[in-house]
Amino acid sequence: MIAYPVAKDAHEALALLKQGQVKRAVREKEAATEAGKPVAFVTQSVGPLFEDEAQALNIYAGLVEDHRPGHIFLPPIENRFCKLTCRMKDVPKRRSRSTGPVFSDGERWPRAAAPLETVWQLSLSYWKVLDGAMASRAGAAGNVKDLRKRARKGQLTAQEILSLMDSPLTGGRPQKALDFGLFDFIPPDNPGIVIADE
Repeated sequence: MIAYPVAKDAHEALALLKQGQVKRAVREKEAATEAGKPVAFVTQSVGPLFEDEAQALNIYAGLVEDHRPGHIFLPPIENRFCKLTCRMKDVPKRRSRSTGPVFSDGERWPRAAAPLETVWQLSLSYWKVLDGAMASRAGAAGNVKDLRKRARKGQLTAQEILSLMDSPLTGGRPQKALDFGLFDFIPPDNPGIVIADE
């Protein structure tokens, strides 16, 4: 299992990693014990932007997966918390003109004027140490499942409502697996089989 760094921010996590002094934890409870404060799991982009993937891989050699022939490297499972991510380069927003289909030379749409510019940056997943208002907002209100039960019965405090707003939207119970698809049917004489109708 991956042992994620425990730090106040991504820059601190990266600095402690380089010094070999980073505290690490697999689960939230372990991370909170290491930090002595509440924690939240965060993935954050950190470090400079690179125009070329090879340049970024050379800088972060031994930290991220490298797929280039002759440089192939795969970190151990517990160290797979860093990845190189590719994204569009931040360009000033221009008003885009709507384009219509051209239907010429076997092409339906016109070719793009220029390829999109991309950049590479390190993405680091870690346990972020929460302090002050962030900690009270994230953890003090209690378990989200219990809060939802209490919300059905009556009023919640402002802090509990904020905690519910920050929680992910999930179903009350797991979705049941479908026995058959939209175009399948079960024959009446043999209900033990499913037949594809399309």
